[in-house]
Parts: sequence; C-alpha cells; structure tokens
Amino acid sequence: MHNRPSAEINTTRRKLLRKIGLGAGLAYVAPALTGLSVAQASTGSGRSRPSISRPSRPSRPRSRLQQQPARAPQAPQPQPVPLPPEIVTFIPAGQTLEPALAAGFTPLAQSDIAALQGVLVRFALPQGRTLAQAMAELAVLFPTGLTDENHFYATDDLTCDGGDCAAHAMIGWAGWPSALRPKIGMIDTGVNIDHPALQGRRLQVQQVDLGNRDAAGRVHGTAIAAMLIGSVEGRVPGLLPDAELIAVEAFHARGAAEQADAFSVANALDLLIGEGVDVINLSFSGPENAVLKRVVQEAAARGVGLVAAAGNGGPGSAPAYPAAWPEVIAVTAVDSRERVYRQANQGPYVALAAPGVNIWTAASVSGGRLRSGTSYAAPFVTAALAVERMRLPEKNVEEVTAVLFACAKDLGEAGYDPVFGHGLITSPEECDDETQFFSVSGE
Repeated sequence: MHNRPSAEINTTRRKLLRKIGLGAGLAYVAPALTGLSVAQASTGSGRSRPSISRPSRPSRPRSRLQQQPARAPQAPQPQPVPLPPEIVTFIPAGQTLEPALAAGFTPLAQSDIAALQGVLVRFALPQGRTLAQAMAELAVLFPTGLTDENHFYATDDLTCDGGDCAAHAMIGWAGWPSALRPKIGMIDTGVNIDHPALQGRRLQVQQVDLGNRDAAGRVHGTAIAAMLIGSVEGRVPGLLPDAELIAVEAFHARGAAEQADAFSVANALDLLIGEGVDVINLSFSGPENAVLKRVVQEAAARGVGLVAAAGNGGPGSAPAYPAAWPEVIAVTAVDSRERVYRQANQGPYVALAAPGVNIWTAASVSGGRLRSGTSYAAPFVTAALAVERMRLPEKNVEEVTAVLFACAKDLGEAGYDPVFGHGLITSPEECDDETQFFSVSGE
C-alpha cells in the first residue's frame, strides 16, 4: 500500500482526469478515512415501470420528454426466496423450437440475436427433470446451439450512510468541453433521464424485453450514467460530458433485490453491438455463463471495447463475470490513498485499478451521493478507453488496451499483481516517451 500526502494525491487525480479528457480546474477533497465499514448494497425503490415488449426488437428508445415517476430510496430488505432455475439456450438461425416443445419445454421468452444470427430462448425447468438433465437434453435437441443455466447478475455497489462512511470525497470538474465525442454503451438498471446531471446530454435509454417482470429502480444506472456523461455545470459532473451514451436497462426488480439474467444481458449486448458503440461499461457481476460468453466474444471480435467491475465479493471470492473473461477489462477499486477497496475481488483477471471508494455521483432523483464499489471504478477505465480509441483509430482494441496498461501507475507488488492488476489508470505524464503522445490535452 502507498500512503501519500494530500497534495500529492491531488496532483495524481488531476493528472488522471486530464488523461480522460477533463480540464485543469479539478478539486478533489478527501479527508482521512476513519472508521470505514461495509454498508448495505443499494437497492432501488419498490415502484416500477411497465416492461416493454416489441416483436421486431425487444427494446425501445425513451424520449427525454416522457415523464417518469420519482422513486424514493427504500431501506434494504431480506433477499427473496430463490425461484426455480431457468435455462437459456441459443438456437442458430434455420432451426425451430419444435423439438423443445415436443419434449415438454416451455419457453418463457425469446428474442433474435442479430450478432450471432439466431434466437435466444428462456426455458422454464420442466417438471420431473433436474437442471443438469434438462440442459443435457437441450444440448442433444440443438447440437449446434448453446445451453446454460440462466444465471443472474448484480450491481457492484455499496452506499455510504451515517457513521458507516466517515470519509467524504468529492470530485469536481472545471467544465472543460472535450472535443472528443465517443459513442459509449452501458448495461445497467434504470436511468432517470430527468436528473439534472443528465439534462442536455447526448443520452438515449433503451430497455430490453423483461417479459412479465418489473423493471428495476433507477439508482445505480443513474449514478453510472452521470459518472460517464454528467453535465460539468451541475453538482455531478461526468468524465466525458460530450460523449454519446446509449444506456440499456436490463435489470428487473424482485422484491428489494435488482438483478439481470444472462438472457437480458445477452440481448442488451446484442443491441449495443448493433448500435456501433466504441466501448461498453458493465458495472455488474455474476457467475460464468456459456451463452453470455459467446455474445461477449462476438462483441470483442467486432472491435467493441468491454470494461467490467471486478466484483465486490472480497479477496477470497471466486472470479466474477463478465470481468473474468479475457475479452473484458476487469477494474478494481481503490480509495484516495491508493488502497484497494476491501470488498473488491482479487485474482489474475484483475487488469486495472481506478477510484471507487466514496465517489460522489448522482442520486436517483436529484443531487448526489457518496458511493463505493467496483461498479464506480469501471467508468474511469471506460472513459479512458473510449478517448484512447478515438485518439488511435488505426489501432485495434487490444493495442489500445495495451497502451492503458503501459500507462498505469504500478501499485502493490512490483509489476502486475492480482490485487491492482497493471496498476492505477493514470495520466500520460506517468508514461515513458514512447506513449506520451497518446494523451488527451485540454483546451
């Protein structure tokens, strides 16, 4: 761990924000951390919007002029009783569902996956069959397809309340309008398009078909969207305020919990691939899933940059996905003293570190709030990758990613390590002469 004076911290943060396209008037206030303990994960409210379902594309843009009901934060509640498992199956084009229907499988939802040229189906688990038996049967029925359990994914954030967060941190921006306008995608919970931080931004919100399930709240998604493109004139300035952001709502509500299944995330990825985004922010994590992995691989093959939260399971937890797939940049969180977030996952898949402890970002309705988690570290890397991709259009994603790794400030053990990865996403001043020209300068 590296403990440095506050002046040096301010200098490092100023360099970091110049790296991702922000002006020199940075103010980063970070009192010493004391008494920090783990708070409950944020959950959204109990109110919901109707799900959206369209036969041609199970999503739709939402106009900024549409009125949305305000959502008040709700106290954490016990997790719901687990539901029976579901199965997700990808069926290549040219095949029908008839073999599955004849075998007693009931489709809960289905959608076209243009990127893979086929159909994705959610199946209920048939009575009298175990999950393993049903999956094996579907693998036989569709030998050229792909089947797995319909795993669930959760956001990687914790809110700071009262005595649980003695440290206060605020990131302010000087209102430097970047000339670079990358096209960024994000998959998350709902987004409050009426939040003051998102007014006047180049924001498009779409929602995948959630079937008969209620849409999730707008707490987490609004916070991430504001981190990426929030207005520099408000209380919650964004990293790239002039970027274009396509936010896809893929999470649904289940009691007090919010989750997205592999079916919804795969559909959201397919939508963003079709939109031609440069980078996709994935501030959530869950189990490995064969079907979702295939869509991730297709996105990477088409030149889309993928950035994901490393997970908040703690140092001894299993790898979190999608971050742990090699096509994705896994981001861990550090505090203002460059200490790793104590809830962060560790492992050989961790690629970069970024600020993610006591980050000031948007609350669900208006204003801001301090939040912690690898969810909030990911947007820093998403923004840096998006800018570097525009600066280096002749290079592929792997080459641009290598630049970010080379420019990272080494933390922890010398060289790469499973705690901080290649180190803290940082400014070009920390790079050698060969990589300094990749930087973004202010105007």
